[in-house]
Amino acid sequence: MGACYKDGALRSTQAIIDTDALAENLGVVRKRIGNRRVLAMVKANAYGHGMVGVSRVLEHVGVDVLGVAFVDEAVRLRESGVRMPIVVLTPFELHDCDTIAALQLDVVIADETRLRALASAASGAGCVVRCHVFVDTGMHRDGIEPSKAAAFATMVASQPHLELRGICTHLASADDPLEEYNHQQLEAFELVVQELAAMGHSVPDVHVANTGAIWNLPTSMCTMVRPGLSLYGYEPTLGRSVDLRPVMSIVTSVLSMRSVNAGDTVSYGRRWTSNVPTEIATIPIGYGDGYSRGLTGSAHVLVHGRRVPVVGTICMDECMLDVGGLDVEVGDDVVVLGRQLWHGHESAIDAVDLASWANTIPYEVTTAVSSRVPRVFTGTHAQIANQHMQGGHV
Repeated sequence: MGACYKDGALRSTQAIIDTDALAENLGVVRKRIGNRRVLAMVKANAYGHGMVGVSRVLEHVGVDVLGVAFVDEAVRLRESGVRMPIVVLTPFELHDCDTIAALQLDVVIADETRLRALASAASGAGCVVRCHVFVDTGMHRDGIEPSKAAAFATMVASQPHLELRGICTHLASADDPLEEYNHQQLEAFELVVQELAAMGHSVPDVHVANTGAIWNLPTSMCTMVRPGLSLYGYEPTLGRSVDLRPVMSIVTSVLSMRSVNAGDTVSYGRRWTSNVPTEIATIPIGYGDGYSRGLTGSAHVLVHGRRVPVVGTICMDECMLDVGGLDVEVGDDVVVLGRQLWHGHESAIDAVDLASWANTIPYEVTTAVSSRVPRVFTGTHAQIANQHMQGGHV
C-alpha cells in the first residue's frame, strides 16, 4: 500500500491509521463516562497519529472539544479548517495572546500577568476568550494553588472580555488506582469547586480525568473528561485492553538481502555476531523515523507471520533482521507495529511490546513516530481525515 507525497513519490514505510478503530475507541470511552463532555487530546501530533487527520475524524464523529499543548498546534488545526472548540492546556506565551483572541481558542490560565495580557488582547479584538482556571493540587508543574484559585477565578469572571468556562486540575498518579495521593488531590480540587459554587459561579466544564483516571478513578469524572491514550487504543494501567483497538500500525518492506557467515557482525559497533550462517534482511526504518535506537538488542518485527529479531545497532534510516530459515525476498511485507495475517495465522506486535523492549511507555512509542513517516488513513472515515492532505502529506 503506497502513500503518495505531494510530488507523487512513494515510501514503503508508513504509519497506517485506522479511523474505524479511532471512532470505536471513542465509543468505548463514551460508554464508560456516560453523558459527560469529551475533551479529546490531540496534542503532540495526536500522540503521533497525525493531528489534523485525527482531529477531522473526531470532529466528524462528535467529540465536544479538542485539546492541544501549545498555541501553534491550535493554529495548525484552525488553518486546516477545524472550527470546533480547542483548548490550549499548557500556559500560553504572552506573545500568543493576539492569536488566541483572533482564532477563538480556549486556554488554561493561572496567573494575573497572563490574565491582564489576554484580557487586553481580547478587548482589542472585540471578542470574548473562554478560560479554564488551572488548579495545582499536587502535580506541581502548572497552575495556581488551591487557596488562591477561587479568588483568581472571580477575577477572570469579572473581565468583560474573558469567560470563566472551566476549572481543572491534573493528577500525578492517575494510572495507579491504589495511590492515596489521587484522593488528596481530588479532595483539594473539590474544595475549590465548592468554594466557587458558594460564591455564585456556575462553571460548565469541570475536568480532572485523563485516560488513567477514566478507568481507575471514576469519582474524578466531573462534567468533562480528557481522554488521550485510550482514544488511540491503549489503557494505561495494563496497556492492553479487550475493549480498545490500537489505531496505528507501522508497516514497511524488505529493502535488501544478504547472506552472512558464522562469526560475521552486523551494523555499527559490531554489537551483534551471527553464531551460524544466516540471511539478513534490511528494512528502511530507523531512529530517524522514531524507531528508537534503544530497541537495539531486544526488538522484533513480523515477517511471514512470525516474530523475527532486529539484529545489530538500529541505524538512523535502516535496521537489519535475522530471517534465517524463512524464504524472504526483497519487497516482502514487514510489520513493525500492528498485526500480520499469514496463511491463516495472525501475529501481532503492539505499542506495549515496543515500550517494554525500549524500557519506556506506549505514549512515547507512538508519539515518537517522526513526521517523515507518512500517515495513511484507512477505514470508514478516511476521506474525512485525508481532506487535509490535498496540499501535501502529514
